[in-house]
Amino acid sequence: MEILLCKPGGNREGPYTIEQINAGLLQKRFKDTDYWAWYEGLESWVPLHQVPGIVDGSKKATPEPPSGPKKEPQPKQESPADIGVPDEDTQFISSPGSLPKADPASKATPTKSPLWSGMSVEALEQIFVFTDGEGPAAMKSNTTMTTLQAVVGADLDTIRARAPRDVFGRCDIPQRLAQENKVPAAAWRAMSALKAELVEKAREGAYKVCVRVLEIEAGQKLALFLFYKK
Repeated sequence: MEILLCKPGGNREGPYTIEQINAGLLQKRFKDTDYWAWYEGLESWVPLHQVPGIVDGSKKATPEPPSGPKKEPQPKQESPADIGVPDEDTQFISSPGSLPKADPASKATPTKSPLWSGMSVEALEQIFVFTDGEGPAAMKSNTTMTTLQAVVGADLDTIRARAPRDVFGRCDIPQRLAQENKVPAAAWRAMSALKAELVEKAREGAYKVCVRVLEIEAGQKLALFLFYKK
């Protein structure tokens, strides 16, 4: 198995084998708590210490997420160290509230709910998903899909046609959002690593960002970031 590594603020390294990485850990060339890893079959980057076969290190601080995985990873784009979107342009709800009675597979437009962003679906340009569990499972969750429909106020086919989705798995962003009731800088940096121009324009006031934090099946926490063009 070949593994790519990435340290926040740096470029991707590798690919390496498990044996090469374990040798590097023993030689203290790098720490498993400093790096994120990706290998064929993963849908999102994960902390290096969670890769099967990696030698246990001094756990367990989770590094800040790098850019999302690609079949052919591109060089990481640098982003400002202190990045964020003004509070007036960030709509944050830390509780899912009362979900609409809707079938996630339905093509009918959901009834507006307290979760609705108040924005037109035509303005939706990007969706980021952060989860403390596995990315694929989070995106298949009925709760995720129903909440997404409630926030956007449109059916799933329309949402999929309007905006791309990028997923960060096995990270602590949802817990930090729920506890701190604000968006941590690590989340902005992670999104900027993937879509630097989008986040920079949001920082300048071109976008409104709607954030929703929810708990899905098996206690998995998830955070949705939706970027709407003003």
